Amino acid sequence: MRSRLAFIFRQSFKPHLITTGIASGLVAGYLFSKYKPIVHANTHANVIIGERIPTLPNYAMSEVAKHTTKESGYWLAYKDGVYDVSSFVENHPGGKQILKTAGKALESCWKIFTIHQIDHVYETLEQYRIGNLPEGEREANEKHQETVLDLFQYDPERVNANETFFIRSQRPFNAETKPNLLVSSFLTPVEKFYVRNHMHVPVVNINEFKLEIRNEKSSHSLSYDDLVDKYKSHTITSAVQCAGNRRAAMNNEHQGAALGTQWYVGAIGNARWTGIKLRDLLESFGLDKEGKHVQFWGLDCDTSQRCYGASIPMEKALSEDVLLAYEMNGELLSSDHGYPLRVIVPGTVGARSVKWLNRIIVSDKEADSHWQTSDYKILPPSIKEPQQADFDRVPALQESNVQSAICYPSSDDDGNKIKVLSVQPNDKDQRLTVKGYALGGGGRAIQNVQISLDHGKTWFQAELEQLAQPYMRAWSWTLWTYHINVNDIPSKPFDIVCRAMDIHGNTQPDTPLGIWNVRGVMNNAWHKITLQLDDSFLKKSKS
Repeated sequence: MRSRLAFIFRQSFKPHLITTGIASGLVAGYLFSKYKPIVHANTHANVIIGERIPTLPNYAMSEVAKHTTKESGYWLAYKDGVYDVSSFVENHPGGKQILKTAGKALESCWKIFTIHQIDHVYETLEQYRIGNLPEGEREANEKHQETVLDLFQYDPERVNANETFFIRSQRPFNAETKPNLLVSSFLTPVEKFYVRNHMHVPVVNINEFKLEIRNEKSSHSLSYDDLVDKYKSHTITSAVQCAGNRRAAMNNEHQGAALGTQWYVGAIGNARWTGIKLRDLLESFGLDKEGKHVQFWGLDCDTSQRCYGASIPMEKALSEDVLLAYEMNGELLSSDHGYPLRVIVPGTVGARSVKWLNRIIVSDKEADSHWQTSDYKILPPSIKEPQQADFDRVPALQESNVQSAICYPSSDDDGNKIKVLSVQPNDKDQRLTVKGYALGGGGRAIQNVQISLDHGKTWFQAELEQLAQPYMRAWSWTLWTYHINVNDIPSKPFDIVCRAMDIHGNTQPDTPLGIWNVRGVMNNAWHKITLQLDDSFLKKSKS
């Protein structure tokens, strides 16, 4: 019997407001609001932000909580004040910058929220004041805010995270592996594997854990021990990559910023996953003969009990290697990576590999979660704001595309911010070593990785480190290395670019311009870094 000291934190909350900060509220308003003219309070310098204004009407928390959709608009409560911020970013010249800096709150996409702690922006907020909370409800709301904030207190301790990751947000925790660590081993250690959380980390009592499996006609449940003991285990080596990996490189002056977490190249990792085949589970209950989609739902839920969910086509679900995984690199899953059970859908964007899995639904429909229906989709480049999109006409992302990136030389500084990296070749062999990773999506193996020092005019073949994998089941990444002779290195700053090709001849585009999309997903353009020989090396070579 496997056990772990923990408990399920699944308290049901009334439909009050989630506290996610002013940025979260304004971001969500930007993405989901529908502009409608409203009457705002006339503000002036002596107004104390959030305090009661006797001339304004009262709105109960129950009324505020009804305004949580694009149809009804988005209302916020702060202290005694009630605000309608539905049109804030839409009509605000700094809206895109707000989105850029608060992309983490955007990706959580909590539809019910309130605001706190950032008083220096409330003077702007006060323009959107429409009323007051009734007497006594301010205290109840503030008490509830403290409860909501406590959701994150159960997140695991992340020791020395700043040494390993570029941390993109703390709540929810999102962090990518620093490039030099990423290629330091073929299997990414658990403690160095990137973390992508959409909400807080749920805490699970393994003795009470149940996996529900159902369709419209039947429902079944299994304990953790049932899964481990009654089904044959299966192990695969597979990379998992966030669909938004390398999003930051899509930002440009002409097309604008890509919205969301500004990943560099480290939202990817490679691990050995052990669990049971999803196919075996479905067959054991006779659920493999009907339904077009298999939905996965996790225990990571907001206070309105909206949980993270995704789905894959039935054809993929019944393939050889889709796992319900309980081990990662030979150890039980860690909390950040989905303990006690997660899905691994190899060859597919990471958004479909749902963590903290507790429900599987076989259906003729895709999961109706936000992350399946309205996110992780490639919108046309003409769409600059997500609310302009008809999401029903855009398919949900499934397979990953061919990808590669340069990870060494690198710096401990955020790769998004480095313009020129100073490097020094090895003294012994007078060569500069360049390393990186490549991945072919959908199970297609990498055929080659090439390096160019002249912006693509001339290409050189890199050495590959890769597993022998069955045809169309190449789930693992490929690591590559190339050595540049010091005599071939210019004395002034120079660019190195890499590109990969899979066994079907798919390769990477030279720039992100032709694949730009406002959500910044699936960027697989050539990766470029700019290097400059260290001054001490130049002086030494001249002496």
